[in-house]
Order: sequence, then C-alpha cells, then structure tokens
Amino acid sequence: MAKLGRSWMQAVAVLAVLALAYQTWRSRWLWGQPDAGPDARAAASVAAVAAVAGDPLGAALDRYLARLAAFGYSGSALVARGGRVLLHRGYGLADRARGVPYTAETLFDVASISKQFTAAAILALEMDGKLKVEDTLGRFFPVAPEDKAAITLHQLLTHTSGLRDTFGEEYETATREELLRRVFASQLLSRPGRRYRYSNGGYSVLAAVVEVASGQSYGAYLRERLFERAGMRSTGFRLPPRQLALLAHGYTADGDWGTPLDHPWAPDGPWWILRGNGGILSTTGDLYRWHLALAGDAVLARPQREKYVTPYVSEGRWAHTDYAYGWSVGKSPTGKREISHIGGNGAFESDFRRYVGDGAVIILSGNSIDYSALAIGDHLENRLFGLPDADPPAVAAPPVDPPVPGAAAAAARCGGVYLLPAPGPGAGAGGDGGARPERLTVTLDTAPATPTPPATAPAGRLLVAADGKQGMALLLGALGADDRDLVAGRDANVVAALDAAREGRLQPFAKLMGVEADAAADLLRSRVGPLAGQLGAWTGVAGLGGAARGGRWFTYARCDFARGTRIAELGWAGPTAETLRFLDALPGQRFVPAPPPGAAAGTAAATTTTPPAAATTLAASAAATFAAFDVRTGVTVRAACELPAAGGPASALTLRSGDGAPVRAARGP
Repeated sequence: MAKLGRSWMQAVAVLAVLALAYQTWRSRWLWGQPDAGPDARAAASVAAVAAVAGDPLGAALDRYLARLAAFGYSGSALVARGGRVLLHRGYGLADRARGVPYTAETLFDVASISKQFTAAAILALEMDGKLKVEDTLGRFFPVAPEDKAAITLHQLLTHTSGLRDTFGEEYETATREELLRRVFASQLLSRPGRRYRYSNGGYSVLAAVVEVASGQSYGAYLRERLFERAGMRSTGFRLPPRQLALLAHGYTADGDWGTPLDHPWAPDGPWWILRGNGGILSTTGDLYRWHLALAGDAVLARPQREKYVTPYVSEGRWAHTDYAYGWSVGKSPTGKREISHIGGNGAFESDFRRYVGDGAVIILSGNSIDYSALAIGDHLENRLFGLPDADPPAVAAPPVDPPVPGAAAAAARCGGVYLLPAPGPGAGAGGDGGARPERLTVTLDTAPATPTPPATAPAGRLLVAADGKQGMALLLGALGADDRDLVAGRDANVVAALDAAREGRLQPFAKLMGVEADAAADLLRSRVGPLAGQLGAWTGVAGLGGAARGGRWFTYARCDFARGTRIAELGWAGPTAETLRFLDALPGQRFVPAPPPGAAAGTAAATTTTPPAAATTLAASAAATFAAFDVRTGVTVRAACELPAAGGPASALTLRSGDGAPVRAARGP
C-alpha cells in the first residue's frame, strides 16, 4: 500500500506539471508569442525566488546591503546573472511609522524609469500599424502651432524636441488638454532635432499620443499591451487593494512624504504633468520580468526592440552614455553593451541596469532621500564584476553582524556637546577668522528599527553634528585628492553664487542649479523670501564645506541676515546642484555601534577598549566605539566616547579617519 501510495503521488505530481506547462503554452499561444525560452520561464517564478541557495556572490551582496541598511539604506535589490537570480530581497522599512519592513515584494514609484514603458507603447503602436516614430505631432493634434506640429515622435523619444523640461508641478491637477495647451503655448528652447535636452514634458506628450493612437487610456493600454504580456502583475497605476497594501512610503528631507496615492491623482492614474514620464508603481521582481520579456517577442518584435535600444544622441560629456528610446546606452565594465535608466522624485529612487552583453541585471529601489539608492548601484556593479570596492566597516548590522553588547546604554552616555581643539588664526568657525572652539553636538538617533527579524537599525546609533568647517572636515573623513578638490571647488562656487544672488545677480546661481534664470528667481523667492521677512536683510555668506551622507554630496554655507543666521544646504546631482534648503543648524552624521578596531563584532563589550587618545584619558576610563560610512566615497570615520568607570556622561569624543591622527574633543559646558 505504501508503494502504491507513493506511485499515486508521483503520478499526481507529473499531471500537475503537465497541466501547468499546458496553461503556460496556451496563454502564450493566445497572445501570439513564441514558445518561452529559459529566461522567460524564469520570469514566471521570480517573485518566489529570493536567491540561489548557497550562492557565495549573492550572500556577499546581501551582507553588503545589510550593512548599508544599518547606516540608513531602505529599499529592495535584485541581482541576476546567466538567468539565475543571485539576490532578491528588501532592507530597512517601507513604512517607518508602522514599522513595516521593506521586502522583495514591496511596491515603489519607479519615477523616470516609467519613460521606457511610454517608449515601448509608442513602438508597440508602430508594430501594430497605428503610427510611425517619424510621424509629427501635427498628425495627432491638429491644433498644434506650426513649430510644435513639426516635432516628430522620434525627437520626443530622444529628448531632442526642443521642449523645456517641465510644464508644472508633478502633482498639479492638470488634465491632458491643459498639458497640451501649455506645451503648445511654450517657447522652444532649441530647434527640434538640434540638441539633447531632457524633457519630462515631452514624454507626457507621448502619453497623449498613445491615447489618441490607441483609443484607450494610457494606463489601460500599458496594462493590456505591455504589462500583461510580460507577466507583470504588480505594475501600473490603479492596482488591486491587496497589492497597494504593499506600497512603500517615501521619505524626503522634510520627513514622511507618504505614498504616491497620498498625493493628487486622477481616477485613472497621476495627472498629466507626471503621466508618461513618471509615477508608475512596480516591484523589483516585475522589473526583472520586463527585462526577460525584452529578450524575446513577448512585447515587441525584433525591429522595434532594435529601435528601442539604439543609441541616437549623446547625453553630454558628463554622462558618457547615449540616449535611445527611454533608455541610456553605454558600456559595462567588460566593454559590452549596458542599457540602463534611473528614476527619482525626491523621495523614491530606482536604478535599472541591464548588462545585455554580459547576461546580467541589477535592479535597485530606495524610499528615502537620506540614503541614495542611486549611489549604491555602482558598488553593486563593482562587486558583480569582481572589481575593487570599499567595504563598509563591521558594525552592529543584524542579521549579518551580531549586536555590540551594551551599545544602547553606552550611546546614551555619549550625548552632549564637545569642544574641538581651538583652530589657528584665520581658521575659526564658519571661516570667519575667529578663534572660538568649534562644537560637536552628539544626540541619540531615534530612527525606528524593523520590529521583526531581520532587524536593520541597531540600537545605540548616534548623530554627530558640527557647527563649522573644522568639524565638517572631520566628519567628512580622509578623502582622496580628487574628492578633496571637488569639495573645495563646490564650496567656492556656492559662496560665489549665493553672494551674487544676494546682490541681485542671478546668472551664477542659475548656472549652479542648472536651471534658467526665471526658474532660479522663483527658487530664491520661495526659499529666501520668507527668511528675509522673518530675519531682515540678507547681509553675508560664508562657506562651511561639504559632506557626503547616504551616498549624496552636499555643500553648506552660513547665510547671515540682519537678525539671525541660517545654513544653506545644496544637494548635488552630477555637475549641478539639485536641491536647496535652509536649516537652523548643520545636520548630523550617523554613527553605528561597532566593535573596537581589530575585534570581531559581538566579541567584546562596548565599554572595554581604550581609545586612541589614551594619554589624555582618565586612567579608569573605557570607550564606546562607533563608525560612520559613506557609500559614495567609501570613507569610514570612527568615533570613540570616553566613558568614566564611575559612570555618568562621556568625558570626551575622539574622531579618526583612515591614517589621519585622532582628534579629541573634550566635553563642553
């Protein structure tokens, strides 16, 4: 009977496999697709695959990202090579207030990665005989003025239409008709076809073309013609409630931004300033399905697929890539073709890298501007291709590193104000030539941790904030020569641009921000206007230096007003500044509990090691050790709080980076 039972069970299993194979074949036959290859078959199971069991590279990548999560990264990652998913999991929190972990199934806003779906929709319509990429806007919109009517779809797809970047705020409630009215009334920045100039608005116009040519709404056409054929069940605008329950919150510099659905949306998706160029919701698993579908005829035939990724126009000397249709085309570390695109909206960031010549793919998401997912992609690439890359320090980063015993209690004793050694003449706080000792302010980091394993935010993290150039340089750490020059150059440029803006000369500031003069004026009016009303006339600017936090570069300058001072923070994206805000004080650098240098995590108590500056430490003191790490620079800064054996607050804080000499700051009043 036992033998008969086993035979019966085996027969049932075989029938189940045959039934599944039949359903897969039948669905592809109904869609008019060829038989699935191994990559397409892998797409059907990607959502259930976390990683190839026991794969050493996948485990190493997981350990790397888990350590970054201890410093603040939250998001998801999928890495595959040769049709094998090596890593697919989430890190950190999708919703901090509710303690919801970010997982491989978490939904996020892909932002500008949406453009590749708009481009694919145009090519699908061409494939179906509804249009050609050589068609002009005049064919679809008879009311278009002569200069706009002559713009071709190809020019819109390649950002060579001459249209400006945007035609309103992303979540402004603008209809399709209002978008087109603004586009048609605008002045072209250059003759169509003459030069590359990134235009989100151009892709919104393409979304309108999709609706006119297909007779469907943009979202419905993408769902039926693209997403369903690619097996993407968690991608689109209006998804089922059970999927939307997995939608992450985004976090800006101002805090919880909420989800995209917390902002104005039309009944069928985002309004038209955003539609076509951003706003699509997806998962890393679904984007991998899309990658696999593009390897065959499931969505686009070969002629359209070739048009899709043909490099047409250079994106500029800073980019080292050419633009295709919704994709950037460049070279991988092996010199083979890489097709990629990034996305970001100030809260969410995403990075989609297809190494088609190497048979590999990296897909990253992040939901916090405080820790850039875009900065991580290069480092995953280095590790995937076996290139040198800086390792984060071993810290309390569950589950890959054990906690540091006693870290939370020790960190609580470290809080307070510390005085750095007095600078020499001409190097005072804020660069004003004074000799006042600068201060370091240490507070407990209250960022939440995941409530269930795997935890990603260890207890006992600190925030260390400077108040001048000396402290900023210490927290920035031991940079290489190129990065030092970059920081110094940006510091000088920011001071010059802000000083010119203070005097009413806008062009240097507009160049710094990479915007037109009118946009620069609007930005200053919105940021400086309220401050001038509160604090009086803007009287001066002094550079404070730079910072690298969470993979992003920042430059800071002290802005003096008649009745007070504020700190200008400029966040960089490439050669220009992307963000500007004014702060009451310099932000803190995150330090995570770490074992003493040379000791393994978890093998020693947090209060058993003598700090480097032992000569000036009380004989009965011990130290609690911490580390800060920036993913972009690869620089580690270590901190040690001297803890008197008799209890009470720490007596001093010592900072050290690389081979530099330790700098000891005594506790201040």
